[in-house]
Amino acid sequence: MLVLCRVLCSEAVPADEELIKSNKTYGEVMHSDIPDVQKVMIPIDRYPCIKGGEPIGNGVALMLAHSSADNQHLHYEELLVIDDKDQLVGMLNTTAILSSFFPSILGDSSLQVYFGKQQSFNDLSVLLEEHFRVECKRQASTAVSNYMRKPHRSIDGSMSLLHALEIMIKDQENTLPVTENSILLGAIRVADIFRVLGGYCTI
Repeated sequence: MLVLCRVLCSEAVPADEELIKSNKTYGEVMHSDIPDVQKVMIPIDRYPCIKGGEPIGNGVALMLAHSSADNQHLHYEELLVIDDKDQLVGMLNTTAILSSFFPSILGDSSLQVYFGKQQSFNDLSVLLEEHFRVECKRQASTAVSNYMRKPHRSIDGSMSLLHALEIMIKDQENTLPVTENSILLGAIRVADIFRVLGGYCTI
């Protein structure tokens, strides 16, 4: 029994010695393989940004420019809005853009045009679709600042992915700006976090 104990103990010692040599805590060792936010975020030079004074039509063009090869899917559903000093002043998502183009039915009004109508109510659809085309062209010159939303919060690049995910889930945010000393570094999306953490959950 004594010999067995010595063997087991001697096998366990190197792991502890490695931990001591690395100057890391057990918690740090356990989580060191999961990168922090800054390593997963999309850098500012790759994330689409737009100035608040630009027409919202430019925002549409910017989103469409970042599409899949077949132009069927958008890579980004939210733009970062910056000022002339490249400071973050807001965010503009696809819902806000579409609402700006057709405020009569997609705006703040409680009126639901399609309420109670069957899906095959073609006459109404044709009428609204034509009206939508007209509204699109009319609203395209509206400034981005009129439809952007103020950023709920930004996060630090050194934050852990799990902490960032908690914030995004609780605040119902799909995208969060990443800053350091008030400097905009980029943005991170739920999809980016899922891509990393999902790898730990596969069988």
